[in-house]
Amino acid sequence: MAVRNKPLGRIDGKVIEELWKESVDMHIHPGPDSLAERPLDSIQIAQLAQSAGMKGIVLKSFTYNTASDAFLIEKNITPDLRVFGSVVVGYTTTGGLDYAAETIEAMAKIGGKVVWFPAMDSLYCRSYLGKEGGISILNQDGSLKKEVDAILKVAKEYNLVVCSGHMSYEESTKMFDAAIKMGITKMVATHPLAGLSRFTLDEIKELADKGVYIEHVYGTLMPRLGNMDPSDYVDCIKMVGAERSLMGTDLAQVWDMDPAAGMRHFIAMMIQFGCTPEEVEWMCRKNPAKLLDIED
Repeated sequence: MAVRNKPLGRIDGKVIEELWKESVDMHIHPGPDSLAERPLDSIQIAQLAQSAGMKGIVLKSFTYNTASDAFLIEKNITPDLRVFGSVVVGYTTTGGLDYAAETIEAMAKIGGKVVWFPAMDSLYCRSYLGKEGGISILNQDGSLKKEVDAILKVAKEYNLVVCSGHMSYEESTKMFDAAIKMGITKMVATHPLAGLSRFTLDEIKELADKGVYIEHVYGTLMPRLGNMDPSDYVDCIKMVGAERSLMGTDLAQVWDMDPAAGMRHFIAMMIQFGCTPEEVEWMCRKNPAKLLDIED
């Protein structure tokens, strides 16, 4: 794909460094992980983020819940960095949908802050990857399964951030509609421009207009995940507004740079391709801090 928005000229490195400080990455994959080789564990990731002067991180795993890791790391290792755990609805993490609400509540009680609806175990994602089976949150008639209501009630009670995971647009928008009716305002569409999600711009605009934050991740700009044109992100950000957008890294796998360095590079790239420093500040600092209740 030809680059539509050409990189700008010289950019003041001090601006990049200032934005990197106090930034928040809400999408990091630590090791060990049975699904992928990951070179950094949760402690190493947190130490690098603290050394960079970042404000907070969220640990995400497809195979285990990370709330206890986050609690212990922040308390004993990185007191200057806020570290949050999360739950991804899946087979090994929540036992599927049946026990998801109970699991999420247990993790919320020990500091878990983010819940992702089905990701690698979603019916939509498994089909995209050529696999059979998977979790759908919809009944045969297209209505939401009762377990979704139970999950959202827990999210509302404990003020959790609700993310769409790797579900289809139909599932995601119906889930967000139910969340809105329940009074939930902390909602994130998980990397909707990524290949395995790929919502249309009209669909993304519709979600943003409902109050959903639109997440963009550094990982999808890398060859391993499609080598996306950064201009796609910039165009989407200009369309929905930086006030409704998020930046995260979705790192790290064995060939990735560390997530803290990835956030710095992502900040620089977004400015190079047309975002203003003020827009980047909304996406890497203000919005995630608001979602995680760590605003100054």
